[in-house]
Parts: sequence; structure tokens; C-alpha cells
Amino acid sequence: MASRRGGGVAPYVALVVALAILVPPVREVLLDLLAPLLRLLREFIADLG
Repeated sequence: MASRRGGGVAPYVALVVALAILVPPVREVLLDLLAPLLRLLREFIADLG
């Protein structure tokens, strides 16, 4: 029986990280998308402490 390679999402995450490091427009888009999430996370952590 042939076995499937279960790579998961790691290769895709690595690709996105590499693009974010090497391609400035991609970095800007990712920062624009992640900024609200990071702000919420920061507020959540501040409320815990």
C-alpha cells in the first residue's frame, strides 16, 4: 500500500515567511493584515496582567 506524505502546513508557512522576508510588498500586505490581530493579542495579554 502506498503511503501518503503528511507534510501538513509547515511548507506553506515556510513559503509565506520566506516571501515576507524577501519581498517587501508581500511584507507590507502581511503587516496590514496582521496588525489588528496583534493589537487584539496585545490588549488581551495586558488584561491578563
